Amino acid sequence: MTETDRAKNRAGVPDYGVYGAEDFKVKPHPSIPYAVIVTKGKAHGWGVTDEAATDQVVQCDAISSGTRYDLIVDRRNWQPAAGGPSTLVAIPGGATPEIPAARKIGPGVEDDQPLALVEWNGGLSAPNRIIDLRVWAGNGGLYAKDDLVRTYLTGIGTEVNINGTVWSLQLGDNNLAVWVKKTPGAKVYVASSWMAGAIPISTSPDGNNIKLATISIPDPGFPYHVQVQARFEGGKSATRWDANISMAGQPWLAVAALGNTVAPWYDISGFTTNPVSGPSSVDLNLVRLYGTESFGLTAFNRAFRAMVVPAAL
Repeated sequence: MTETDRAKNRAGVPDYGVYGAEDFKVKPHPSIPYAVIVTKGKAHGWGVTDEAATDQVVQCDAISSGTRYDLIVDRRNWQPAAGGPSTLVAIPGGATPEIPAARKIGPGVEDDQPLALVEWNGGLSAPNRIIDLRVWAGNGGLYAKDDLVRTYLTGIGTEVNINGTVWSLQLGDNNLAVWVKKTPGAKVYVASSWMAGAIPISTSPDGNNIKLATISIPDPGFPYHVQVQARFEGGKSATRWDANISMAGQPWLAVAALGNTVAPWYDISGFTTNPVSGPSSVDLNLVRLYGTESFGLTAFNRAFRAMVVPAAL
């Protein structure tokens, strides 16, 4: 058995984080060329919390041409006898937005906590953009704003919410670490408005097709299937109305054919054949096969629902 200091042996504790929404945020400096501001606040990493009582200035190198991304870090140094002090450092990178190889990784010795990547373009003394690489650690997980944080969060079991998408770092084939996107749960949407009362055949352009209700599905941010269910009462004795549920780009989700009975029940359910991406809408439709009577929709006996289910990722 051997003992190591707290910085080198912190299993189950987040490696890095900042405390508040504005803590250690990197911003353009309003007047100093090739400089950025790191706002006051607190940041923590490997058992050490750094606190800045005022905004700090970090100077970057000038660039005459091309593009360069500098990594702004909170550098912690355990090597002096009393440890520290921590410093804010700009690490020059390359022309692509990535963590430079020169970043120090050495908890308990010398270690860099990434805060932001700053893009500089030749001939301009102000940053073109700043990529926020901070992480917030709270009860139950981590939150970040940019996917690049996954390139420096390397602990197996790490789970981070990046702008609404949850990623988990797991052991894959041959025990190699792999990031896996966590599948969200299903969500149900309900038709908020219907055609009302006795619906005459003249309400549709051709007199044969009527849209009873529509469900709008916002983009959930992942490929999905849609399971639909509709149940309603209506009809006329001498006119046959069939019903279907349709969705753009999909085969008929569900079809119900009913004969000329008085006030029949329509009970329809179905599932998409192909995965859907982006926003979509589902329509509940009537088709008149024969007869001339209007469709008498019963307002108090009707339901139309669509459940969004994540497709296999």
